[in-house]
Amino acid sequence: MSETKKIYSEVYGILNMLGKDYISKLPSSLYDMIKKEKSNEYTPKYSEDIALENQNISKKALSMIALFHRNYWCNSDEEKNELRTLFITNEEEKQRILREKCNPDYLFNNKKPKLDIKNIDEQKTTALVEVKNKNLWQTILGKIRSLFIRK
Repeated sequence: MSETKKIYSEVYGILNMLGKDYISKLPSSLYDMIKKEKSNEYTPKYSEDIALENQNISKKALSMIALFHRNYWCNSDEEKNELRTLFITNEEEKQRILREKCNPDYLFNNKKPKLDIKNIDEQKTTALVEVKNKNLWQTILGKIRSLFIRK
């Protein structure tokens, strides 16, 4: 099942929970599209006694319901403007948080501290060096090969 079908199923379930008054305020083509695109395998049930935020609903489905509220269910222009302002404020806060997390000025502030000269000298003296000792046969084969290689 795709994520889109799941979202449409959640929106459809919420609309049916809200009742015919809310559904009738939506354009019939929009409601028919949601009904057509929803998953037939997934039918969520919601309780009116519990807030929607606490009922395991995806953020995208809640966003669609919020847009329906602003576009179709608001009773006055004042209420629409309040919702629009709330949406804008939320988006600005989200963008501010993203800027703080992804700001390149802050990304490079968490560099490891630079090594001082004393640490570098200590590292040079304590570095391990692999020593390869040739055994007797390798030495003999090397001498024989060098006789046959033309210079």
